[in-house]
Amino acid sequence: MSNQIILTTPEDIEKIVLKALTAHENKKSEIQSQTKLFSINKVAKILGVSHTTVKHLVENQTLKTTPDNKITEKELNCYLSAL
Repeated sequence: MSNQIILTTPEDIEKIVLKALTAHENKKSEIQSQTKLFSINKVAKILGVSHTTVKHLVENQTLKTTPDNKITEKELNCYLSAL
């Protein structure tokens, strides 16, 4: 590997950064659209239990949530398969 000096303009750097950010946001959106998120109420209805029961499952970390208290379809399926 040889040492190289690359000269660029602030405009070129801005274009590179914007392109990377756009690609990142697109990938993030694609992943989010493929992952179903459920509220605690929705999970309670799916499981046929009370909201409080699901809250207890979350509090004791039997069911893990996203930072905004949503439960992913994958997490719900893992819980169901462990029953």
